[in-house]
Amino acid sequence: MKRSILIASVILALAIPSIKAQKAFTLTPERATPGAAVKVMYNPSQTPLKNEKKINAEVYQFRQYKWSKEEIKLTKQDSVWTADYLLPADAAFVAFKFKNGKKTDIGNGYGWMLTDTNGRNVPGAYAAWAFLRNGSVPSFFPDYTTNKQMIGDDVLVYWMQQQVAHEPSTRRELVYPWLTVLKKLSVEKAKAQAKRDVFYLENLQDPKTEDLVNLKKIYAEVLDDKVAADSVAKVISTTDSAAIKKMNPAKLAAYKAMATERDYKKVLALNIDFINRYPAAKADRTFDKQNWIDYSRIYSNIIIISSIEKDTVQFKKYVAEAPFKSLSTVFYKCVDVPYVSQKSLNAEQVYAYARPIANRLFEFNDVKPEGYLDTYFTTMPIYADILMHLGKYEVALNLATSCQQKYKYEKATLNELQAILLEKLGKTEELQKVLENSLRKNQMGVTMLEMMKRNYIARNQSEEGYEAYLASFKDIKLDAALEAKVKKAMIKKAVPDFKVKSNRNGKMVSLADLKGKIVVFDFWASWCAPCKAAFPGMNLAVQKYKNDPDVVFYFVDTQEKMANYEAYVTQYLKENKYDFNVLFDADAKFSKSYGVGPIPHKMVLDKNGMLRFSEIGYMGSPSELADEISMMVELARAEK
Repeated sequence: MKRSILIASVILALAIPSIKAQKAFTLTPERATPGAAVKVMYNPSQTPLKNEKKINAEVYQFRQYKWSKEEIKLTKQDSVWTADYLLPADAAFVAFKFKNGKKTDIGNGYGWMLTDTNGRNVPGAYAAWAFLRNGSVPSFFPDYTTNKQMIGDDVLVYWMQQQVAHEPSTRRELVYPWLTVLKKLSVEKAKAQAKRDVFYLENLQDPKTEDLVNLKKIYAEVLDDKVAADSVAKVISTTDSAAIKKMNPAKLAAYKAMATERDYKKVLALNIDFINRYPAAKADRTFDKQNWIDYSRIYSNIIIISSIEKDTVQFKKYVAEAPFKSLSTVFYKCVDVPYVSQKSLNAEQVYAYARPIANRLFEFNDVKPEGYLDTYFTTMPIYADILMHLGKYEVALNLATSCQQKYKYEKATLNELQAILLEKLGKTEELQKVLENSLRKNQMGVTMLEMMKRNYIARNQSEEGYEAYLASFKDIKLDAALEAKVKKAMIKKAVPDFKVKSNRNGKMVSLADLKGKIVVFDFWASWCAPCKAAFPGMNLAVQKYKNDPDVVFYFVDTQEKMANYEAYVTQYLKENKYDFNVLFDADAKFSKSYGVGPIPHKMVLDKNGMLRFSEIGYMGSPSELADEISMMVELARAEK
């Protein structure tokens, strides 16, 4: 405990210098950006250089993770020495040493972290501030001070942690020096960190020779693994070598051949052969970049086709070595589409593909490459849903809850998943919070609304006051914004008559039949996943107006591709318990006459048969959609 307090006090004492903390030296503006002109001000009155008649300065610049030095002349103004100085455009940090002959002053480190235009420290600034004052890694230590332990190794490690936490991309530049210092403090901790760093380096999308050199040194000096170090050394000796370059024409021809092949089984064989003949670890990366040779695409092809062939062994093999960049694509193609969009695989079937991808994604958790969180938050709600259907409730809940870091209850499908899991696990207090937070955001599904009502009745032993209770959670600003959006979208346009068969005993329906009524059209198709996803919200609106004779809903089945679409629609409605009035417009003559292209497409006609609203798409919240349709209906009803 005493040691940790001591470290903390040292860190505070040697924290980033500021104008108040170091009156002897200031830089104006305080938040200096690379490439900007700044004014250097030095007041030596309380320093070793007081009363000196001549003072100049050396500027130590941390540029591209290397130190350089430049001398500048100072001009005396009263008791202060000043200079106008142009910061290097590629600098992350500058430090000033003031001197007269052999006499120098650096204070506690006259260092300055540079910032970008958004006020964030430039990548590398934290590291420079640490290595400026610690000589444990000679190649990173300038001659700014002769004291190689101006700060301790433990403080240097702290600043390394800050650097990587704030700018993960800097890890590749600092991984080896960081581990070198960490090893001095704790061999065990250094080895544990080294294993994570090895994974990071081996999975870089654009590895450089410097990365491989660092990898070799980590194996040899930190992990004491000579065999692995020698293996990396062999890769270094062949990478970008004359032998590799000699293979480039054949490699490019093979890559182009894959792009022109149309037989997917042949494509699979070509991609596997390409990986075997031209492994990513031994590649002329400059040539690859110039010719758009993308290994993540090759891996994606192999993995996706393996899933189509239901070859789970081959699928798992290539997922286990797939670059991070390919994971988002393969999850979408192999999991999202068949499980969510097409519903061609159930949870048990798709799990064989989802789990290997998720496991590979989790391997990147420590290193978090660029785009990691976006991929995580896109894939994990779906993976959590799969786990829920397999009875793995605790794991699914942990994943769903973690995703609220991003969505903050603004994703209805995630909210409903989390609510169902909490109910299954009997976590009533947490469930109530999720329900209330989701209602505030107007991002609720039908199941959640049923839970809300059920829980209210259980607590109050009555349904009385329930509508007022719901209204108390409504966000007035959100409602006002939705209403403003709907009002802005209001139009007035004449539409042609139509005559289309309905699913109600084949009755023909025409525009003339609907005069005097508010008409809501929902144009959809059996193949349209977003159309079906919107049905729960549309059904809420249908139920709200089911006893209102002046409002009618028609679900126009259009742009159909299957021969037996009427039978499919009948069965689909029955399975999902939707009592929808459907109009069959398979050839799309009706929808085209109304200007419908992309679907889902909602339209609302007023009682005079004028088109008042025409909206494409579905944003994902059943409760919000129901409110939007209700607003359209009431605004159309109010028109004379």
